[in-house]
Amino acid sequence: MIKVLVVDDNNDKLKKIKESIINNHTIDESYIHSASCKKDASRYLYKERYDLMILDLVLPVEDGGESLAKNGINFLDEILINPSIKPPIHIVGMSGFKDEVADAHEHFTSKLWNIIDYEETSTIWSDKLNSIIFHLVKIRQQYVQNLIEEQNNIVNKHISNTGLPNTSSGLTIKEVITKIENVVEKSLAVPSKFSNGFKSKNINKERLIITSEYDFQNLMHLIIRPWMPSMEPENIAIVFDGNTKNADFSIKGNKIIIEVKYIDTNGKKNDTLKTLEGLKKFYSENSNVKGLLFIILYENNVKLDKYKIESDFSDINSSPYISVKLIENKLTKN
Repeated sequence: MIKVLVVDDNNDKLKKIKESIINNHTIDESYIHSASCKKDASRYLYKERYDLMILDLVLPVEDGGESLAKNGINFLDEILINPSIKPPIHIVGMSGFKDEVADAHEHFTSKLWNIIDYEETSTIWSDKLNSIIFHLVKIRQQYVQNLIEEQNNIVNKHISNTGLPNTSSGLTIKEVITKIENVVEKSLAVPSKFSNGFKSKNINKERLIITSEYDFQNLMHLIIRPWMPSMEPENIAIVFDGNTKNADFSIKGNKIIIEVKYIDTNGKKNDTLKTLEGLKKFYSENSNVKGLLFIILYENNVKLDKYKIESDFSDINSSPYISVKLIENKLTKN
């Protein structure tokens, strides 16, 4: 929405100008300001930047003063040279005193501005003014659109450079990890169908079945990689004291590490919990790791306290951010 400043000491004329703008454009009245003399107009221009100023060339310097054509011309010159004034994007001169403002035509046209002859009994002045405003509104809309597109390009480029997904999950490590957890959990909630020719044991295109950690890793790769292309499997995540650790999945140079586990027996449960503690310490030694996600798929025959394990092993206030997510396997054999 454009902002308009109308400078005119004739109240009836000022009212008609404002009504013409409001009736013909989607411009709220609060965006149309008015001044009755040069001094008041200057105060507005000191404080705010206007898209359009409609200037009566025959106006007083201050309230109660004599209205002279030279005051309008002098004000135009002041707008250009006074560093404290925020010049309007466009200025339209308007006056009903044709003889007195004849010299102003050259002054305006030399600056690519417009001058309109005002006649109270005619609507020609209103048509000309509205044509100018339509053009300014269109320019403003295009400017805002270009600005939004430019900002979006900057954000998208940043997302691309970080290797994080361009989704509503946002840019923080916590938000990305939470999004991954939600995607995986939803994918396991119902029998899912895939048709991209993967090769995993016990998995077919009619119904997805998971019976091993290997199957679960395949599923993770299938559902996450399309919207997070920087995710890589079996990447060397850390080398510490001569030992190397290959992460199940890493995102953007090991910024986020995903470890996938599968528990189908009570013995496997105990081994997994011991492994979690060791991996937490191991990855915490690498300052490059900003987020660590353990996703554990378990069978319903295994006795475990899901919420206690998630609470005990997660650490959302640490660096790296650590989250443990347990999900019951719904994709089993009938």
